[in-house]
Amino acid sequence: MSELLKKIEPLEIKRKALFSKFSKNMLIAVSLAIIIILLFILTLEQNLFFILFFLLVPIFFFLKAQGFSKLFKKTIKDELINIVLKDKFEDVTYDQYQSISEYVINETGLVKKPDRFSGEDYIKGTYKGVTFEVSDVTMRERQEHVDSKGHRTVTYPVYFKGRWYIYKFPKTFKGSLKITEGHPQSARGLEKVETESIAFNKKFKMYASEKQYAFYHLTPIMMEKLLELEKLHRGRIYFYYSGNELHIGVNDSQDYLEIPFRKAIDEKAMKAFEGDIDLIPAIINELKLTSDKFKE
Repeated sequence: MSELLKKIEPLEIKRKALFSKFSKNMLIAVSLAIIIILLFILTLEQNLFFILFFLLVPIFFFLKAQGFSKLFKKTIKDELINIVLKDKFEDVTYDQYQSISEYVINETGLVKKPDRFSGEDYIKGTYKGVTFEVSDVTMRERQEHVDSKGHRTVTYPVYFKGRWYIYKFPKTFKGSLKITEGHPQSARGLEKVETESIAFNKKFKMYASEKQYAFYHLTPIMMEKLLELEKLHRGRIYFYYSGNELHIGVNDSQDYLEIPFRKAIDEKAMKAFEGDIDLIPAIINELKLTSDKFKE
């Protein structure tokens, strides 16, 4: 057994105990609900108030079961992620309920401003001298529909759901570069640039403050790396170099760092879970953000 699995073994014991309590309360809730509904059907006219009153009992057990589910996410998930992060990074913090701010993402001009914004699973740390921030992000757009009878319906469909990364390196560059699948929300002050690679030009649109700045970052090797990163993700991916930062938005409709309550925290589960965290240093290594080019 690996050292990491030894560290998380007590968490699996806690998960089993919580899931046992969750299952028992759900079984009681469902069983009582079925009995009460049957009584309701048999005694509809005589005991309507009596039946409705006793429906509160299965509801109580259902809410109690959900409490154990929330406790799992609040405690065990938090402990597990911190164990894995500290095993991989020297300086790292995690907050399950925070995210990279809406303002910071809006300032990049990569995607349109949302009418509703939410995020979770915020991680901040350092890897080989490169500071990183990452979180799950969901953005929604307000849409209004009026039918033929004049009834107005307002919905908030999701147009971005995925992960947002920010990498900060020691050197500050004068200029900015946006590389996106499709057009960025804003390209103000930037000129469109094309490369000699037909495959890259088909996949990405590139806008830069200067062509020289664009090709300083976008070497042939770097283009290959960006194409490889794009293949690793479903949906759309966005890159933005500015100053001493690189922003990467991954719009792939995926929830990262999720731990199933019903499944054992074992080697198989940890392999998939660690994959979400390993993407953070993988991007640093693949894009060579630790090279001399990004050092002062």
